Amino acid sequence: MQTRSILGNQRGLALVMTLLIISFLVAMTLQLMMSADRQISVAANQREQVRLNAMVLGGLNLVLAALQADLQENDFDSPQDLWGTFDAEKLKEITGEVVLKIAVDDLSGRLQINALANDPEMKYRAIWLRLLASGRFAIKDQDQAEALLDALTDWLDQDDDERQQGAENAYYQGLETPYGCRNGKMESNEELLLVKGMTPAIAYGDQNHEGLLAYVTVTGEDGKININTAPLGVLQALHADMTAGLAQDLIKFREDEKNHDVFHLADWYRKVPGFPLTIDLDSDRIRVQSSSFQARIAAELNQYHRTGLAEIQRSDKGIKVLLWRVE
Repeated sequence: MQTRSILGNQRGLALVMTLLIISFLVAMTLQLMMSADRQISVAANQREQVRLNAMVLGGLNLVLAALQADLQENDFDSPQDLWGTFDAEKLKEITGEVVLKIAVDDLSGRLQINALANDPEMKYRAIWLRLLASGRFAIKDQDQAEALLDALTDWLDQDDDERQQGAENAYYQGLETPYGCRNGKMESNEELLLVKGMTPAIAYGDQNHEGLLAYVTVTGEDGKININTAPLGVLQALHADMTAGLAQDLIKFREDEKNHDVFHLADWYRKVPGFPLTIDLDSDRIRVQSSSFQARIAAELNQYHRTGLAEIQRSDKGIKVLLWRVE
């Protein structure tokens, strides 16, 4: 009886051990399967990201090629040019299942921040003031716009003399978190947020207002604006008598492909039907050629996506990518 009892205990122990081993093996198998699935998923993710990175870089090369080809085609720039007319269907023929979107913005149609520091006759300031006080931004009145311009010009100029409503180093050093006044050229649009009076609502916009950053650029210092590509707000700011309706008439005219051949003339606006003869845009402030561009290239495949942002400078010496960021 004792022998049977011992044998029974041994068999029970063996059964328990067997079950434990089987459970351990099952657990290990499941762990290996989960690990393999994760590795396969990670590998698939990496494969698609590499593919999308290559596609975004290919999009950048398309933009560079279009900008170069445009130089050979004409000596002026407009949204109807090669760099501004990437067709979604034609891109699809090249990219297949990957959705590639390319948008090129001509920075030469914006107001140049750094040009404010070299404006002895204050003509450029007048254009800026009309834009800031246009009601597009979270700026309540012309007095606030004047104060912001004083502070901005103080930030840019190299002296330490405060304008009437401006601010120099003493003001910024007295802040709770002190920092120095630039007293030089801005290096990025976002630097505007360091200037006295500038707020995120003004810079980026809010529910009721546009953002100023879409209308300005740190590229260029000559204060010239490409009338062929300037947005409505900038066009309206070019002259005190320019209404939103007249600025919209200019945009409608330049969007008509039949008018493309006149855009090499800086005064093509005189050919717009009904445009007042009394409005004479300052020839020292307008141009029809562009030298700075911003390209946004987005590639999508299933749940994966990559976006590339480039700032590009073009001159007679060639094309140079000043900034390239992929996110």
